[in-house]
Amino acid sequence: MKILSIGWFSRVSNTSLHRHWALEKNAKHIDAVDLGNGKTSFKYKIAYHLFQKGLPIGLPDASNANKTIKKLVDKNSYDLVWIDKGVTVNPSTLEFIKFKLPNCKLVSYSPDNMALRHNQSQQYLDGISLYDVVFTNKSYILEDLKRLGAKKVIFKHNLYESSFHYPRTLTNSEKEYFGADVGFVGAWEQERCASILFLVDNGINVKVFGDGEWNHYKNYAPNLTILSGVFSEDYSKALQAFTICLCFLRKINYDQQTTRTMEIPACGGFMMAERTAEHLDLFKEGEEAAFFSSNEELLELCTYYLNNIPKRNSLAEAGLERCKSSGYSNEAGVKKMIEKAMV
Repeated sequence: MKILSIGWFSRVSNTSLHRHWALEKNAKHIDAVDLGNGKTSFKYKIAYHLFQKGLPIGLPDASNANKTIKKLVDKNSYDLVWIDKGVTVNPSTLEFIKFKLPNCKLVSYSPDNMALRHNQSQQYLDGISLYDVVFTNKSYILEDLKRLGAKKVIFKHNLYESSFHYPRTLTNSEKEYFGADVGFVGAWEQERCASILFLVDNGINVKVFGDGEWNHYKNYAPNLTILSGVFSEDYSKALQAFTICLCFLRKINYDQQTTRTMEIPACGGFMMAERTAEHLDLFKEGEEAAFFSSNEELLELCTYYLNNIPKRNSLAEAGLERCKSSGYSNEAGVKKMIEKAMV
């Protein structure tokens, strides 16, 4: 298997890089093109803003990735070209690949809801019909992607990176810094903020690692701690160190699961997540994870599990085992996607 992997590889915590690592494990030979090795210029920001306003404007290719892709395809033969959120990959580049390598499978993957305007680009919209397969982790947008022009759309649940998300041996100082009765890592959103403040107002100690709007709540209450966002290994350590790790879903994307759905239990953390049909399918409620549907239920469950150590530890251990036994890792999941793409 010869693969050309195209994605966003500049940060070790980037899930695009994690999928690239999985592609490496499934390839005899692999070449890589980084879409994010250039700076996000003012020109890029203006173009993105204008596109959001409805103008058919393409995003600047700050990394000159299109040129690099064409050079590699011109010199090499590939069985599979995997493009991870190719919002700056031009349709002409995709046409060049198909012309030069007519037997090559052209695959699109994105962890975002690509049916929504704020995740798209003009290049993506104009090129989606050229992909042989479009993979998405959003089960509810399959028909939307087909209406945009996708020929074949396949749903695949979120994945975790086994070489990055795993239980570590934490030092006492790490347990103190990262640990909390209840914790959350991530961006501010109104609904998740309201849930956290509800816990805080009812006496639960909560720690949040996040930036931006979270900073406005630093002096909200003595039992709420707001610290800067964590990345790389610190991210995994925080998920493990929290007694209860909150898993909220991004409302703007209508998510039914998220990358944290897999990452929290894979790190050995106890996951308290929003209840959805997909969450219930991925983890057994009350056995491998805990789920809530309201702030009142969230408070009740947090109070129960904070005072029930054996049950809490049992769920965390079972959640980790479910990640392994059900093949939720990148290595296992990407292998299955490759197999489906090559049919």
